[in-house]
Amino acid sequence: MNFNVSPSLTLAPTADSCPFEAIRLSFTSNTRIPLGSEVFTPGGSISLASPHVEIWLQSKQILIRDQKTAYGTYVNGVRIVQQTLLQNGDILTLGAPISRSSAVPAKVTNDQLKPIKALVTIVGV
Repeated sequence: MNFNVSPSLTLAPTADSCPFEAIRLSFTSNTRIPLGSEVFTPGGSISLASPHVEIWLQSKQILIRDQKTAYGTYVNGVRIVQQTLLQNGDILTLGAPISRSSAVPAKVTNDQLKPIKALVTIVGV
C-alpha cells in the first residue's frame, strides 16, 4: 500500500480573522500559487490585495513571498520582506487592521476591516 500524501497546506481562519472558508492548497513541483482577495470569501478583508502573496513548494519546503503589498504579509506577527519558510502551526496574516474612518464606505463591515489571519497546517512535506 502506498501511503504517500501529496504536499498540501490548509489555511483555517483564527478567531480574530476576517471570516473566510478554510482553504486547502495542493502542490506539485514548480507550481506557484497566487493568493489574493478572489481566493477568500467574497466581501473579505479590504486590506487584502490581489495577488497578495505567492506560495510554492521547493525542496520539500513550503515558501511564501509577499507581492509588495501596502498592508503586508506576516508570519507569526513578523512582517516578511523576502521569501519565507512556512511551518506547521504558523499564523499567517495577510493585511493589517484598518480603522473605521470617513474614508471607509459605510457598506464595509467591521469584519472586513480585519486582516485575514490563518492557522497553517502542512501535510505531506
